[in-house]
Amino acid sequence: MQIITQHWENDLIELVKGANEKIYLSSPFIKTPVAKLIIDNKNKGVDCKLLTKFTLSNMRGGGLDLSAVQAFKNSGFSPKNIDSLHAKIFIFDNKAIVTSANLTNSGLHNNLEYGVLLKNETQIEKDFLSYYNNTNYQHIQDEHISKAQKILSKLPKIQKSKNLNGEMQIFAKELDKNLSTGNQKVFDGIEQIGSEIFITQDIYQFKGQFSGKTPENTIRRNLQELRDIGLLEFVEKGVYKKLWE
Repeated sequence: MQIITQHWENDLIELVKGANEKIYLSSPFIKTPVAKLIIDNKNKGVDCKLLTKFTLSNMRGGGLDLSAVQAFKNSGFSPKNIDSLHAKIFIFDNKAIVTSANLTNSGLHNNLEYGVLLKNETQIEKDFLSYYNNTNYQHIQDEHISKAQKILSKLPKIQKSKNLNGEMQIFAKELDKNLSTGNQKVFDGIEQIGSEIFITQDIYQFKGQFSGKTPENTIRRNLQELRDIGLLEFVEKGVYKKLWE
């Protein structure tokens, strides 16, 4: 076992370069320079998986760079979203880091972080894959990235600072009229319900606003789309949590 604290960029590069079979990453915060550092040093043909927290509040606050997610996708990583993700786990073949550090410059250098590098610890990989293979967690597609970027570009600008490296609340009034028609109708319905956590059936009371023979299916599809762009958190089957105020 090796203790890992501050200034572990060289350790990360060495682990990435040494991985010939798999690189599995779990980090809610990811900055583009660190993503590129990993991409530039990884070997070809490696199985690459990524878990992150793909929510608009996380993106808006600077915790997660959309360009980092896109860069990982373009380089062969398969990213999935876990709305409640907090675990930082990095697996390179038979080696694994469990740490407090995110894949950010602060996580690599500036923050007082603490973690351990373990070898031949198979349970960590099993746990990672149990989350990654859970069908309740969705793959992040190019269209999700594009839609999130479009919405973020329409939100009021916030003052950037070196301390802004986390989540930043999204407010309903900022999102109003910035969504597609179907998404907006479901969004407005959630607002009318007035509850942070709700069930799919709560939204069915607004099905009269949707045309077609199967408005319930349309509502479910729009709920999924709101989740895909980071505005809803999946709690359990048929239960959601809104991620705005």
